[in-house]
Formats: sequence, structure tokens, C-alpha cells
Amino acid sequence: MSSKEINTTFISNITIEKAIAFIFLIIVFSWDFHFLWLFYDLLVLFSMYFCLKHINASLGFVLLLALSFFICLTIISGPHLISIFSIWDNIKHVFVLFLLLFIVERHIRGRISDFANGFGFMLGAIFILQSALVFYQSISGYFKDDISGTFGTASGHTFAYYCLLYLTYLFYIKRSYLLTFCVVILSLIMNYLAENMGYYPLLILLLSYNWMTLKGLKYMILYGTGFLLGIIIIDNILGGVLIQPVLYRFSEFFLVGSIDLDNLNQSRGYMTALALSLGGWWGAGPGCYSDIYSLMGWKYLEGIQLNISSVTNLLAEYGVVGIIMWISLYLIFIKRFFTKNKDFLFISAMFVSSMLYNKVLNDERVIFLLIFFMMFMKVYMDRKVCQND
Repeated sequence: MSSKEINTTFISNITIEKAIAFIFLIIVFSWDFHFLWLFYDLLVLFSMYFCLKHINASLGFVLLLALSFFICLTIISGPHLISIFSIWDNIKHVFVLFLLLFIVERHIRGRISDFANGFGFMLGAIFILQSALVFYQSISGYFKDDISGTFGTASGHTFAYYCLLYLTYLFYIKRSYLLTFCVVILSLIMNYLAENMGYYPLLILLLSYNWMTLKGLKYMILYGTGFLLGIIIIDNILGGVLIQPVLYRFSEFFLVGSIDLDNLNQSRGYMTALALSLGGWWGAGPGCYSDIYSLMGWKYLEGIQLNISSVTNLLAEYGVVGIIMWISLYLIFIKRFFTKNKDFLFISAMFVSSMLYNKVLNDERVIFLLIFFMMFMKVYMDRKVCQND
């Protein structure tokens, strides 16, 4: 066989699914790899090409309208290179979302179903490895934010999304009750060790949708009540170490106080209020408070976590009108693939909650895991449609 034939065979064996799985592995085992964005952006460039080929006129119009609005904000705030990078950094995930969900929709009866089934073995093996590392890191006295398995320094939140992804696979693709129960218990313990208190509301949201979808609303209420009652009983036995930290983190959204940069409070409520004060209706300028691709915004505030979540970052830079545009853009693309109101509301709630909890649009690892979560939900929903046909 000639070298030309070997190269042709190699290239022909490369599929979108294999490329996505490769990037997934790079993301999971990235640790502190600072050039991770480069691999993700290569996927984005291909996703853009794919999206432009297959997008319909209405979605194309919405994308063009949103992009024009963000460019206008850039012009108003003054020409800064980081403004272009800011728009790119927030909008690029739309194309990856479109790619993954579109190929599920197109190939659900064939290769995607096989890919989803085979992918689970890899997810399970990685979860075992992550669990061992998380317990080792906790026993070894790692800082709470650094208890993250293979995700690296200050990446505990990323580990929480991996747990949600694997549970979604077990709920809707694998459906193994014993394995699911064990993973739920392990994920509860490990995210407690890493102080990922935002994981628990997201898990409850996932469980609620699962119970309502498979059993109905009355079973969701019944199982949900039983689950919460069990948590309360265990919390009382352990002396209140479970519920109180979660409630404290949740209460941070409502702890505002005065907007005083000399008396700084790093709570999410304070940062949200500060971002609203700085951004107003139209924002202070795309990228002005950000640190993107080694570029620093012209209004960057040292030591202030305005990027504690995507909501705070977008509020400060794009304002109230801008953040509505950003959320609407993503929800319109999500609605394209999740047409039933119940499914759309659940996926939207997970996405918006993630924006409140994490800087999801500015962290390639978190957003990629979240899009994979949507992909598994899409596989499950389209399988149901195929079974009913």
C-alpha cells in the first residue's frame, strides 16, 4: 500500500465523533494546560463552517442580528482589540452547540446511537480515575478549589459538571439503577469535599426532570419529597454539615450590601450588584473588565472577581440589554433542537443556572461538558421519537 493510499485511508477514518471524543479527552485530562483553548477553537472553526452550511434562515438572521448589536456596543465603547475577542469568546460556543445537536438529530438512527453507547465506557473509566484522584487530593490536604481530579488548579467546578454529565448518561443512555445510585452517592461526597455547593441545586434539577419524565409529575413530587427528607435526616445525624453550606452559598446571591470597592465582598450577590452598577443598561464595553487570550481589558479591576460568573461578566461589559441578547441568542439555538416546552424549559434552566453559578461562557471545559450534557439529552429525546414512529 502506497503512502498516498495510507494517508487517504487515515483521513477517511476520521469522523466528527472521533474528533469530538479526542477533544473531550484533551479537556478532561487538561490539568493546567494553558493552550487548551487552541484545540477548542479549532473545533469552533470547523463548527462555524458546518453551521453556515446547515443553519436555516431564521437562526442565521438571529445570529447576524445579535452579532451586529454586539459590534455596535464595541464601536460605542471605542475600538479595542479585546472587544472583538470578547465577542468571539462568548459567541463561539453557539457553533459547537449547533454541531453536536445537529449531528445527533441527523444520525440518531445510526452512528450517533452507537457512539453514545460506546462513549459511556470511556466516561465510566474516567469517573473511576477522577474519584480516586479527588479522594487522594482531599486526604492530601489540597485547597478546596484544587480538589478537581485531572482538571487542575481552581477547577473544582469543572469536576462538578463532569459528574452531571456522567449521571445524565446513566439516567438516559445506560439506565443502570445500581450503578446510578453508587455514582450519585459518590458525586455527593466528592463535590462536598471540593465545596462545589452549586452542584447540588443542578443535581436536584436533573433528578426532578428525570422523575417527571419517566414517572410523571406525581412521582416527581413523591420521589423529590422522599429524597429531600432523606437528606434532612442524614444532615441531622451529621450535625448539619450538609445543608448549611449549600444554603450559605445560595444566600450569597442575596447578600449585597453597599457598592464600595474599598470594602470588597466577593459574594455572588455583591458581584452581581457591582456588575449592574458598572454596566448599567448598555454596558461599559465588551471585554473592558476581562482577561482574554493574554489581553487585559482597559478597565480591568485587579483583585475583583467580576468574572465570578457569566452573568456578572456580561452585565458589567454588555449591560442589562446586552445580557438579555446573549441569553436570548443561546436559548433560541437551544429551542431549535428541544422543541417540546417541557424539554426546552429544563435545558434552559440548566443553562441559565450554570451562567449564574459559573463563568460558563468563558471556560471551554465547562461549556463543552454542558454541551455534551445537552447532546445526551438530545440522544434520549430523539430515541423516544424513533421508538414511537
